[in-house]
Amino acid sequence: MPSVSVVVATYNQAHWLGEAIASVRAQTYADWELVVADDGSTDDTATVVASFADTRVHHLPAARAERAAARNRGIAAATGEVVAFLDADDTWRPEKLARQMTALAAAPEAAACYAVARFVDGAGRPLPVRKPVRALSGLLFPRLVRGNFIILASMVVRRRCLDAVGGFDATLPVYGCEDWDLWLRLARRDAIVAVDDELVHYRQHDGNTRPEQVMASGLAVLDRLYADRGVEREAGIGRAAARARHVWYHAGIVAGRRRRAALPLVARALLEHPATLWSRPAAGALAAVALPRTIERAIRGRASA
Repeated sequence: MPSVSVVVATYNQAHWLGEAIASVRAQTYADWELVVADDGSTDDTATVVASFADTRVHHLPAARAERAAARNRGIAAATGEVVAFLDADDTWRPEKLARQMTALAAAPEAAACYAVARFVDGAGRPLPVRKPVRALSGLLFPRLVRGNFIILASMVVRRRCLDAVGGFDATLPVYGCEDWDLWLRLARRDAIVAVDDELVHYRQHDGNTRPEQVMASGLAVLDRLYADRGVEREAGIGRAAARARHVWYHAGIVAGRRRRAALPLVARALLEHPATLWSRPAAGALAAVALPRTIERAIRGRASA
């Protein structure tokens, strides 16, 4: 039985998938299995998986059910004591699993370990975005309620902790932040540790989930979270302020592409919670709306720290 099960949920991403699988096979930590949870793909996904003559790589096809359900199928088929997640359009540096398994071994109280991601473009060229700017370890629930700073492809989770919180929520009304929902449930129970090095390449391309969908999904995650009255006390922030911060963050993303399109989001964030005007996400969004791009990038980089 392998120590680590890598779960890749994919839908019609055969053109990226080979590179993702190759990055797993290149790991210096070799005690792994890879489960490709194929969410009803109609492209060459099966052929790409079959092209790797490696008994550790498994294809798990099923009818289309969306990515949260596909990842849960992958988890159910996994046999490792640690589950790692990777998306078909992202890749890992060779030392990624080794570094994280060492970090988990040094922190037996931790449920999971994440690493820093460097954003890249469709061709794999580095972009000037690192997430998070500075990785934090410990009891991260209050920090995570204020915004998701953990890229899915950077996360490895102890299987017993994953089972305890129930995996991905396949009942969310909008998908895009189902990973954030899971990290919040994990962080509410246990510590999470970090490797503060860029071990993941997160690819930005036209097929990424649309910002408006991610925003709607995040608001649904927060509304479901705050249905528990104990959350406000544990997080140290109210529901309206948490929602406003999420809207500010996405206003900044939209403004980075088209400034005028972000103005309704700025207004919405102010209506949700006016005092968040002085928050870091608001600073990043307003910089993206109003300042020259070089200055804006510097401010948004600090705002996302």
